[in-house]
Amino acid sequence: MESLEEKLQFLRETYPLVPHTAAGQMWSSVRRMKAEKELGIPINRRTGFAVSLESGLAANEMQEEAWEEFYAGLCDDLHQRFPELYRSIFRDAADAT
Repeated sequence: MESLEEKLQFLRETYPLVPHTAAGQMWSSVRRMKAEKELGIPINRRTGFAVSLESGLAANEMQEEAWEEFYAGLCDDLHQRFPELYRSIFRDAADAT
């Protein structure tokens, strides 16, 4: 993948967001945010699908430190509430524990 636009298209096709249920929505948000981070997508070009109840900001409106804290919180929540879905995203981490 060369350009940012190609990366964003790849994300739309490979990591679609699922707004259907709490589990599906959280899973698809964390999965997409992880992929965006790994691909080095600038925060302002990442999905704003997840919104912080604390700050009221969409994920793509946050500063990097706030984004990292928000993402870590979503990951922790997914792990606690839906461990199977968490493991489907973080297989390597789940295998290590």
